[in-house]
Amino acid sequence: MEKIVAIVGLTSSGKSGLGISLAKRFNGEIVSADSRQVYKGLDYCSGKVSKSEQAEVCHHLLDVCELGEQFSLFDFQQMAYAEIDKILSKNKVPFLVGGTGLYSRAVIEGYSLSQTKPSESLRKDFETLSLEQLIEFCKQNNIEVPSEPTKRRLVRLIEKTDAPQKENCPKYKVLQIGIFWSREEIYKRIEERLKERMPNMLEEIKSLLNLGKSKEFLRSLGLEAKCVVDYLDGKYNSFEEFFEDLFKQERHFAKRQQTWYNKEKNIVWLDAKDNLEEKAFQLIEEFLKSSD
Repeated sequence: MEKIVAIVGLTSSGKSGLGISLAKRFNGEIVSADSRQVYKGLDYCSGKVSKSEQAEVCHHLLDVCELGEQFSLFDFQQMAYAEIDKILSKNKVPFLVGGTGLYSRAVIEGYSLSQTKPSESLRKDFETLSLEQLIEFCKQNNIEVPSEPTKRRLVRLIEKTDAPQKENCPKYKVLQIGIFWSREEIYKRIEERLKERMPNMLEEIKSLLNLGKSKEFLRSLGLEAKCVVDYLDGKYNSFEEFFEDLFKQERHFAKRQQTWYNKEKNIVWLDAKDNLEEKAFQLIEEFLKSSD
């Protein structure tokens, strides 16, 4: 079984930077596992790596879909498989890097998916997703969304879906490395990153709206895009109120991510403040050299 490396962790934990550094050291290439970074034109609100960073290491599955088009979990899995296999054929190391846990897990565990309906093996995971993510999943899989959706109602709808009962079938042997920060530290990083990206996020959404992109679709593309659209729509009394609400929602999102990762038993968590890159390097070197 071919080997790949996955870099996981909470939002703003430094996955992209670590992935680039390690890929450079191992002659690797990066496959992005982010449900928003697949869209062209959504750079700052998705936290996409810069063009200069992309030039350092080859990145895959960025900008593969037009804004407004639907992109499903099945689409991602099949494209990720294809890109990973291409990287392996060049005798390079694939690094799966990104913060959408469902996307990463679909590749790592080899979910049995169809183009229209979710696999039974996914249903236990839906409780950790946000309402917006559940709505988007239902839309992508032809599940009718009620006029007043709640997480509980949507999970029940998904549970009733007549999905194929197939076992997962992993394609690769995967080393999962997680970046650990204390809660206080990750909250500080989230706040700093929001402040840094905010001017560009505002300009990005303004530009997309001027191009005629749907507010409804933009709102479905994660917390940043949703809150920025709402702010520009006058749904906040001030910039300060908008920023505090977005920061609050980002903290809640990080908590949901932590709940998600707490289920995972096969992640090697490394302290971000304790010689992170060198310890990750040693783990990967041992993993690639192992014969099992």
